[in-house]
Amino acid sequence: MRIGLNIVGHLSKHTHATSSEPLPTARLPHKNAVYSLGDNLHSYEPEFWEFQYQCYRYLERAPDAALRVRYLDILRNMKALISRDRDLIPIQSFLSSWYWYRKEHQTRLEFALRDAALSVTPPIDTTFDNVASGAPARPAHPNAGDVLFRYDRRVQIESLVNDGTIRIRPASDFKKLESDRARQDEECTKRAFVPGANASIATRDGRNMPIVGDVEKSVSMPDYYVFCTTCDWDQDLFAEFEGADTCAVIKGVEEFMQRIEQAAAQQLPNWYFHHNPVEYFDPYERVNNECLEAAMSKDFRFAYQREYRFLWFPQNGELPDGFKYLSLGSLRKFAEINCCIPGDA
Repeated sequence: MRIGLNIVGHLSKHTHATSSEPLPTARLPHKNAVYSLGDNLHSYEPEFWEFQYQCYRYLERAPDAALRVRYLDILRNMKALISRDRDLIPIQSFLSSWYWYRKEHQTRLEFALRDAALSVTPPIDTTFDNVASGAPARPAHPNAGDVLFRYDRRVQIESLVNDGTIRIRPASDFKKLESDRARQDEECTKRAFVPGANASIATRDGRNMPIVGDVEKSVSMPDYYVFCTTCDWDQDLFAEFEGADTCAVIKGVEEFMQRIEQAAAQQLPNWYFHHNPVEYFDPYERVNNECLEAAMSKDFRFAYQREYRFLWFPQNGELPDGFKYLSLGSLRKFAEINCCIPGDA
């Protein structure tokens, strides 16, 4: 599906289409999957998305600047995450193409309800039907974790594949990466909002206090060690990660995980080890029973990264103390080096 986005001026409050092109209604999730989650096929209609939003206007008090950043983040995610296999995933999941169509539509609707201009400069002309061109390997399905990718400088990737050397770092370090937006995140704290219009705060004597804006909620945890990979190939990620020009393609994931666990146990005895694909959440629209976890959840502005992470949590009051280097032994029998420039391996 080719979508040309050149959005300037005032948006109609009655615009239903996400773009000039139709939604992929011929590729809906199986109806049994839809019904099993308490939805029906109307959940995939823009008119219903507008009805939902006007019943629960979760972006109403978001500042204009934050709303514009959100919209651009959604477009970035759509470029990476809308694809034919994802069209078949139910809409509640961030893994679904439909999830992102709905988020885009409702965010654009908020601009219309404000009678505010939505401009994208320069105009975006992109393809919202992602095909991983030139991919050396692909996962069996989104977030499968059966093949992993690590984007970094060539010297680091060669060291990883040839020698099995990886560097794990304190999660708190990422907040300091001011020039690298793709990596800059507050990894020990995650924040979300309750719409101010749907919240109440009372004093001890029972008087309601006025709420300006939204109510922020956060979860935090002590610092921990982390090593990051991604679940899928994406040529655009070379540009996203500062200095990255090479990718390690790890096909023997089970052996890779075992080696990491064994190598780290020698340097971090008694630390709790865990690995998982990241769960992405919308900080403005939380869903029922959604887990918000400081280490394993991330703001959905990072969803295009499709991150898979390895984590070490401290025990007995310990804290991370700088970088640590793990030696896994050569990974060449189940990993390969792939460069940003084809033929430069």
